[in-house]
Amino acid sequence: MYRILIVEDEKDTAAPVQEALRLYGYEADIASDGVMGVEMFAKNTYDLVLLDLKMPKMTGEEVLKKIREMDPYVYVIIYTNYGEFEEVKELANMGIDGYVNKGPDAELQELIDKVKEKLDPLDEEGVKELMGNMDNLPTK
Repeated sequence: MYRILIVEDEKDTAAPVQEALRLYGYEADIASDGVMGVEMFAKNTYDLVLLDLKMPKMTGEEVLKKIREMDPYVYVIIYTNYGEFEEVKELANMGIDGYVNKGPDAELQELIDKVKEKLDPLDEEGVKELMGNMDNLPTK
C-alpha cells in the first residue's frame, strides 16, 4: 500500500483529500503545518507528498527544500490556491512532480488522477498490454 503525506493547514481541505485517497486504497497522513510536515516526513516513509504552499510556521517552498534534502526522489505534488507562474517555475526547478489548483474550480478527482498517475502508472489494461508486447520480443 502506498503512503501519502498531506501537508495542508486547512482541515476542511485536508480531511476530504485524505478520505478520497483512502477510498482509492492509499494510506494518507495529515500534517497541519510545514514544521509538522517535515517532522513527519523525517520519521516515516512516504511514497508521495501533497504540499500546500501558504502555511503557518514554514512555507511550502521551505518544506520542499527540506524534503528534497532528505529524499530527492519522493514524488511531490503541489496542491494550493496560490501559485504565480514564476513561483511554479521555481518549484519545478526544485523537483516537483505536479501541480494541482485547489481553488474554487478545482476538482478532487483531478488530484486523485495526478496521484494515481505517479503511483500507479499502469492500470490492469496497461499491464496486459505491456506483457503482450514482451511476448513479441526477439529471443536469442
